[in-house]
Amino acid sequence: MTPHRSKRLQRDTDILTVEHHSEAFAAGRFLRLVNWHTTPPSGREQLRAELLWYLDRYEPVLPHDLDRFFDTGEWGLDRPGFIPAFYDSHRDHVTVAAPVCEELGLTAWFFPPTGVLDVPAEEQRAWAERNDVDLVAGQPDAPWAMTWDELATIAHRHVIGAHTASHATADSITTEEDVRREITEPIERLRDLTGRMPASFAFLYGTPPVPGTVAGDAVIASGVRYATTNTSYLRIND
Repeated sequence: MTPHRSKRLQRDTDILTVEHHSEAFAAGRFLRLVNWHTTPPSGREQLRAELLWYLDRYEPVLPHDLDRFFDTGEWGLDRPGFIPAFYDSHRDHVTVAAPVCEELGLTAWFFPPTGVLDVPAEEQRAWAERNDVDLVAGQPDAPWAMTWDELATIAHRHVIGAHTASHATADSITTEEDVRREITEPIERLRDLTGRMPASFAFLYGTPPVPGTVAGDAVIASGVRYATTNTSYLRIND
């Protein structure tokens, strides 16, 4: 993925041609997005090996690296970029993913649906079934999700993004109440927890915040600087 330089989705005027893409790839000016969800203890060594493979070949990217590119057009990295992203508030992000990243000196990006952080442990599996969160064999029924305190611990070292409250799709958000519950409140709660605006916003399935839709307009109006899709980071606010 070659990072887009347009500062707003509705001003998508800086279209990269095939030739520009080829030049960027040849020069190593591209960003590899890699997404994980649950990271069970049984897969700890596999996760470590995967992260090491990327670290041997890519440069980890943080929000200030994205800011530099969008503000100046300068890539500023010696190698292609890499963002490791962990989704869906799994407690094994606290016990496995974050510790492995820290052993490797890697700052990762975490995208927690905030709704499950308020759910009692014995009700979390039912919440996962209602909200399209996949659990794997061997993952505990209760609790499988992290707490607010555990997320705060992760936030001391890692980047926190917003991922709605209930793992919602963009097209399911159609009313003011939906916007409050799935966009405004999660962003506010993460900002209160970490002391800063979430670094990015991601919908389920990687849908971008399309201008002219209820969900898209709400994310753009929120002030969050970036939107995350499955293949790109989009600058949506200055």
